[in-house]
Amino acid sequence: MAQNNMEIVLGVLAQTLRTQDVEHLAGLLDEHVVWEGVHPGQRCDGRDQAMGVLGGFFASRALTFDAVEVIARGDAVVVGLHGPGFNGVPEDFETVGQVFHVFTLRDGLIVHWKAYLDREEALAAARSGGPIRSG
Repeated sequence: MAQNNMEIVLGVLAQTLRTQDVEHLAGLLDEHVVWEGVHPGQRCDGRDQAMGVLGGFFASRALTFDAVEVIARGDAVVVGLHGPGFNGVPEDFETVGQVFHVFTLRDGLIVHWKAYLDREEALAAARSGGPIRSG
C-alpha cells in the first residue's frame, strides 16, 4: 500500500527528530528541491544546499518540540512545530515559538519546503500550491 504525503513526511520527521540525524531527510528531498526559511533571502536551490542548511540546524543543538500540528492539503503537508528555538530568530535556541513548514511533494519526494511564522500564511500557501509572496 502506497503511503500518502502526510505519512511520508511524518515518518521521516519522526525518525530525524528521534535520532537527531538530518541524513534521514536527504532521501526525501528531490534533487532540485527549493528550501526557503522564514526570512527573505533564506533560500537553497537543490538537495546539497538544503542539506547544508538543515545540517547546520541539527549541529547547533538537539531539536526538541512540545507540540506538533499536521494538516494535509493535496500535494502539500503543513507541519507546525512548537518549542524552544522555533521562533524565527537565528541562534536563539531558548525562546519558545512556533514555525509552520509547508512541504510540497511530487512522486513521494519533497520538491518545495517553505517555513512560515504565521499559521494562516502557511495554510494559504498550502492551498494555493506554492509559497505566498508578500509585498
